[in-house]
Amino acid sequence: MLHLSMYGVNLPDAINDIVTEDLLVVVGAEKVPPELYELADWNVGVGNQPHSEVAALAIVLDRIAASSGIEPLRTQFSGGEVEIVPKSRGKEVREK
Repeated sequence: MLHLSMYGVNLPDAINDIVTEDLLVVVGAEKVPPELYELADWNVGVGNQPHSEVAALAIVLDRIAASSGIEPLRTQFSGGEVEIVPKSRGKEVREK
C-alpha cells in the first residue's frame, strides 16, 4: 500500500522502491487515521506544501507508469464505438 500525503518521503526519492504489482494507493487528506501511516509500505509525498490530492494522485500514477516504461498519455485505445481525434480547438468524434 502506498499512502500519499504531504508528510511522506519525496516522490523522486521513493519511486524506484515502489512495487507496482497489486498496488493500492490511499490518498491522504485532513483526517487520515494514524494507522494508515503504520500500514503503508510507502508513505510518499508530492512536495511538502498544500496541494490538490487529485493532482498529487495524477503525478504519482504518471511517475509510476513512466518508471515502468509506459506512456499512458500517448496510449491509443481501440475497440470502442467512437474515436476521439485530438484537436487544438473543439473536438472531433468519429463513429466506427
